[in-house]
Amino acid sequence: MDGLRIVRARVRGSAQTHELAARFARRAEVALSGLDPGAAILCLREAGGVLTDDALAAPLSRAPAVWGPIVRQAQARLAAARHPWREAVMPDALAVCFADTAEWLACAALDLLAQRIERCWWWCSLPLHGASGVIAAWQQHPQAVPGALALLAQRGRAVHFAQAVGTQALVLRQALIRHFAVGQLATPAESPASVALEHALSDCAASAPEGVPEAARHWLWLALGLARAPAAVSAAPRPPARWLAALPTREPSDRAAMQIGEADAPPPLRDQPSVGVARGGQQGVASEPPVAPIRVHHAIGRTVASILQAANDPLAPPPAEGTPPEQQPESTTRGARQPPMRWGLPAPSPATNPPNMSSPDGDGVDAAIFATPDVLAVPAPQANMPAAPAVDAGGAGIATEYGGAFHLLNLAVALGLYPDFTRPADRGLALHPWDFIALLARELIGTDFDADPLSAWLANAAGRPQDCAAGCWADAPNADWRLPAHWLAPWAAQTRAWRRVEADGRCGLWHPAGFCVADLPADEVVDGAQWPGWVAPRRVRASARVVPGAIRSWGDWAARFAPFVRARLALATGWPQASAADRLLHRPATIRRSAERVVVQMSLAALPIEVRLAGLDRDLGWLPAAGCDLRYRFDAGVGP
Repeated sequence: MDGLRIVRARVRGSAQTHELAARFARRAEVALSGLDPGAAILCLREAGGVLTDDALAAPLSRAPAVWGPIVRQAQARLAAARHPWREAVMPDALAVCFADTAEWLACAALDLLAQRIERCWWWCSLPLHGASGVIAAWQQHPQAVPGALALLAQRGRAVHFAQAVGTQALVLRQALIRHFAVGQLATPAESPASVALEHALSDCAASAPEGVPEAARHWLWLALGLARAPAAVSAAPRPPARWLAALPTREPSDRAAMQIGEADAPPPLRDQPSVGVARGGQQGVASEPPVAPIRVHHAIGRTVASILQAANDPLAPPPAEGTPPEQQPESTTRGARQPPMRWGLPAPSPATNPPNMSSPDGDGVDAAIFATPDVLAVPAPQANMPAAPAVDAGGAGIATEYGGAFHLLNLAVALGLYPDFTRPADRGLALHPWDFIALLARELIGTDFDADPLSAWLANAAGRPQDCAAGCWADAPNADWRLPAHWLAPWAAQTRAWRRVEADGRCGLWHPAGFCVADLPADEVVDGAQWPGWVAPRRVRASARVVPGAIRSWGDWAARFAPFVRARLALATGWPQASAADRLLHRPATIRRSAERVVVQMSLAALPIEVRLAGLDRDLGWLPAAGCDLRYRFDAGVGP
């Protein structure tokens, strides 16, 4: 089971040895494997029972039967698990549930703001103790940060949490830039993308408290932009100067400044510039140096004020001499690279009084940020608050007749238009993947695609209004058209002559398979030897079907790219070129999206074997340009 973690285990009647602990952990994982919650995160306070004498010596295959009483007790408690995001949960709850990592992060932030982080036993799942653990968790899971911040924005707490994060917002923003391959170039304040983002993030100005630092504003813009209008934020990754700039920014006090010394800052992180990705996939040097992440050490024995100081100040000195070391079993690592916990079995801890969150003047922490009238109340969603687009809260998803349109992303990744996990620092095309599907599917299917729910879903997922054309915020494509040579490798053995067309000062080369290979100015020299399957072209007259012309928009780009897609799909599947695209795309499916994943569910019986052999149904995993994990799921639906 993925992510099983036992915080504390107690076994009586046997000698406590390292070998015993290892055997216990392996058998517990096998026995509890049937309780796998999938994307959800479940935290169980405790589960106990009596094991036989040979329970830890029995083979792993017998673990489920031997552990039966404990598993049944865990099942009963997890079935009644409370949901902190949807309801008020008392600190003595036996089990709690979070829908995904984004909800887990959002609930941790809410409890930190409500002074509950020290009272709830389930936050032992954080990588560190207290407020430091909340900030560290947000640093460790950048893929879930946009969704988590969008959830906080629904409760009107996103800006308050960003203010509480303080200077760590720089670290969080750098993590988003690396994980989503977003550029760092400044954009004009009146650019269409900036204007669209200001409208999408208008609720931030309405709920902004006094004293939002510049770093927090930049992080809010990027994170909420990735959640609400990802196609726009890729074109405008930095906010205009006026966005929330009217609010005064709190300056660090002298006492906090005195605690920050040059010796406390790791030289590699302070001296080495951060390399980001500019728009269009080009590398660019970050305009601001990164801030060192908070140090990973446990906070047991430290005062609450010093914990918050460490969370807000990335260069705070380490704990004083005599601080107790981290308390955890040897089999559990709470380092900075640990994946999110899926199951926790911590020992029960008595509820304590709320910690004193007040801080003396000059410690760099504003106690008013963490003040709330009722520390156990769950804030109600604010009216007219925009939510993250295309996230299916109920899990029902949308039904579409063209679920195969997502296979176009498999083709795009195979052609190198968008990177996979092997190129995490490259974003690929300036065109957002959802706009790529929308434009190309319409070219391949026709106007019938506009009436399908998938068309509206793609616009919503990109954060684009229905009346805006796909690709409206992306940088304009190159006016000249030239296919990479390796794209033509499947036609290396062809022997038919190419076609050459000249008109209006431009020259176009058409492949015998029916697609344009190059469309360039007439005075540019074309060396055809670089293309596999090159045969000296014959000159033909310009017609409505073959006429060269400069590319002026992404719609023109998709129209030029679509004939190649038809030919390539026909070659990969063996279907006729005239019907290959329609047979691939016309697949009934249900599309579900969470904060981190898009799942395309289709019938396995209706899936053509040609699609599977061509590899077009493979899970793409994390796509930096799309900002999500794309998965295909096949059920036993009715075949054709």
